Amino acid sequence: MRIVAMGMALLALTAGHVQAREVTVIVPATAMPWNPGINGKKSFGRRDGSRPVMIAGQHLFEGGKVRFAASGETTTIPGGIAIGPDGQADFVADDNIGNSGLVFPGHYVDRATRPVKLNALIGAFIDADGRVVGAPFLVGREATVRVPAGAMGIALGINDDIYADNGGSLSVTVDIPEVSVIVEEKEGQ
Repeated sequence: MRIVAMGMALLALTAGHVQAREVTVIVPATAMPWNPGINGKKSFGRRDGSRPVMIAGQHLFEGGKVRFAASGETTTIPGGIAIGPDGQADFVADDNIGNSGLVFPGHYVDRATRPVKLNALIGAFIDADGRVVGAPFLVGREATVRVPAGAMGIALGINDDIYADNGGSLSVTVDIPEVSVIVEEKEGQ
């Protein structure tokens, strides 16, 4: 507070409009959706994929809504059919066992957003060490997801159990909400 000639001014901080910071990343078809080595209880497939695509360094606040929009195509084998971000329409790959003899990452996705198709785009909020925070989620062509407590970044990848022979990539635009702060001065009596 500061003294003003005819009264006191009250300095108030109020949340202003929520704005979004837009980030676009390329997710190769070989990208696993999180690091299974760090997340031992969320292990899947052969672990033969590349690291997840990570979005870090953005301020994620609990309860904020992050919006995703994806385009592009991937394949599960060289020269295979082209699959969009929603995954292969006739191949549910969540609770079943893949050719690797192990579960797909979709096994860990929140049941409310299932079914999760083969090669669908999925994501997870992660902490500073890369551990999954909350439940992994289906992104597909588009999704809006609330940020859980403790989230420090976002990891994105493909729902598959064998990654080494995948091809193609997805372009993913992520809108991360930012809160602007407005400083108001009110003169009191």
